[in-house]
Amino acid sequence: MAIFFLPILAMAQGSQPGLSNSQFSDYLTAYSHTENPSSFSGDGIEHFMTKLSAKKETFKSEKMFLGYVFTKTHQRFLKEFQEYATFQQTLTKGRYNCLTGTALYALILEHLDLRYQIIETNHHIFLLAETNDGKILFEATDPLNGFVSSDPEIEKRIETYKKTNLPQTGTDKMYYRFNVELFNPIDLEELQGLLHYNQAVEAYNRKDLSSSINHLEKAARLYYSPRIEEFSKILHLTVFESKLDQSSKENFLRKIQSLRNNRAQAVASASVKSY
Repeated sequence: MAIFFLPILAMAQGSQPGLSNSQFSDYLTAYSHTENPSSFSGDGIEHFMTKLSAKKETFKSEKMFLGYVFTKTHQRFLKEFQEYATFQQTLTKGRYNCLTGTALYALILEHLDLRYQIIETNHHIFLLAETNDGKILFEATDPLNGFVSSDPEIEKRIETYKKTNLPQTGTDKMYYRFNVELFNPIDLEELQGLLHYNQAVEAYNRKDLSSSINHLEKAARLYYSPRIEEFSKILHLTVFESKLDQSSKENFLRKIQSLRNNRAQAVASASVKSY
């Protein structure tokens, strides 16, 4: 049976001043290009952001404004859940998953200079906003009940996200279970790495090893998470046991080993203390 990796169904921390218009545009382009480095127009989302910014001061509380942001973003961009949707598809076609939806919310809240975190778990990612009225959890895949402001309900949701249960499947699919438990705050650049990771998973599941390795290399440069280390081992084994011609096999194996070596060198370098 083929091994199918789950995409991240997606917390990052907004600690810097809000994104400028040019920075916001740069992130939109970078996130969209994780699918395909073609021309991209962010006019729709930028016009949407202008309207949100104008509305911000009309609300009596951050909590009320965040509720407005959550609902309006879903209505405008998050229309159809699709397991392997890309960020570009989210902006242009309304197809989204947890990762792309959370990425969009993170950029919006960062641009609006609102406090938030992004949390990565094994098979999920979500956003937790900080307001003067308390925490708000954004669950991108739940348009009706995904804006959670009750502390007990937030804790309940988080406990659910920490669990690593995989979906029930038929006999034609076997999902891979990670050997690590993830619950990590990540930033916007690391989020871009996870968008590449999802593309690597999607390519692997359709047996496009070249594209999978290329996306994993890009993901590793932005964010070498434990999931990338585990996935690289599976890729290495898959290539090694494949029926590819010897030249292609050796080339792919070198690339996979190189990204793992770069990680080892970075870890070793970081462990050296200076006095």
